[in-house]
Amino acid sequence: MMRTERIQLMSPSPGTRRELLVHRLGQADARPKVYFQAGLHADEWPGLLVLQHLLALLQDAERRNAIPGEIIVVPYANPIGLSQNVFGYVAGRFDLTGTGNFNRNFADLYLDTRDSVEGRLGSDLETNNELVRNALRAAVAAELAEDETTALKKTLLALSIDADYVFDLHCDDHSSAHVYSVKRQADKAQDLCRHIGARYLLTEDLDGVVAFDGSHLQPWHWLQKDFPDNPMEMPKLAVTVEYRGQYDVSDELAAVDAANLFNYLVGEGLIQGDAQPPQLEDVHVSALESVDSMKAEAAGLLVFQKPLDAWLEQGDVFAEIVCLDGDQPNQRTPVRARTAGYLMARTHRRLVRPGDQIAKVCGEKPLPHRKIGNLLQL
Repeated sequence: MMRTERIQLMSPSPGTRRELLVHRLGQADARPKVYFQAGLHADEWPGLLVLQHLLALLQDAERRNAIPGEIIVVPYANPIGLSQNVFGYVAGRFDLTGTGNFNRNFADLYLDTRDSVEGRLGSDLETNNELVRNALRAAVAAELAEDETTALKKTLLALSIDADYVFDLHCDDHSSAHVYSVKRQADKAQDLCRHIGARYLLTEDLDGVVAFDGSHLQPWHWLQKDFPDNPMEMPKLAVTVEYRGQYDVSDELAAVDAANLFNYLVGEGLIQGDAQPPQLEDVHVSALESVDSMKAEAAGLLVFQKPLDAWLEQGDVFAEIVCLDGDQPNQRTPVRARTAGYLMARTHRRLVRPGDQIAKVCGEKPLPHRKIGNLLQL
């Protein structure tokens, strides 16, 4: 039967305290372990509804004793961001107290884990895996939590750091469904995309990953480099799933998304049953350095001329910015694609100023201006 826990977070002010809700299904502490969370960026809502529908399916599977391992679901990963209501708008991407992006700056567990396992690793894969997982759990427990947001991030890592599968559910402004993964897990991530109907897979190198999903892979990545003679296996999959746009919140979409995600779990053997064929055959794969994040070059009213998912050639005009204070009426600045690719995402903002991100073009060739250290995973 589903076990529910409410974890009290650090109090940010007298008389105020938040909590994190956690649901556990299947066999406690059993493997494989699967972890889901939604709403780490608290103004990204489709995943919150997907998990509500998924939980009902998981409960049914648990009643049938069809979960061989353990599945942990955190239905809202960021109660701090959810409470950041500024003049009627949820400002849930950045911590208003100044710690930055809620999906950045998780604890770096590599050095403590390396020190713990050095000299203790052997030749057996499973023994080494468990040794590293124990060291990771201890490293998280030893992390200092000096403020509410750091304490939240520590709590999330404590729940997930030893998982075999990690799914962090997000969304974009206005986009098709897509997935972020590391390049070395691209094949497995493509299979996920096909099952959940995500048209695009964006990949990046582990050396540059700093978001929640990558925090589960980086320690293993460096440990494998440090101890090449001692076999160990990083989590099978850790991804960020972007469920379309911010306003794509409906039971119709969420029910289908949850069913597709559940079907993927069945196909992976994480839930016992017969899996259905995937939703898609083709997935467009782009390295993150080939995805152009377009920014407005002028102030004015943004008018798109091309629909979402349109194929653009380099130089194609896909939007215009209408100048509202020009000497002549209807003066416009064209926005041209800087690379050939799909118009994967568009902003839902229409009044823009220079520097505002307005679109993503999912291309095939690395772009000189897309330096790895500056890549943004949304």
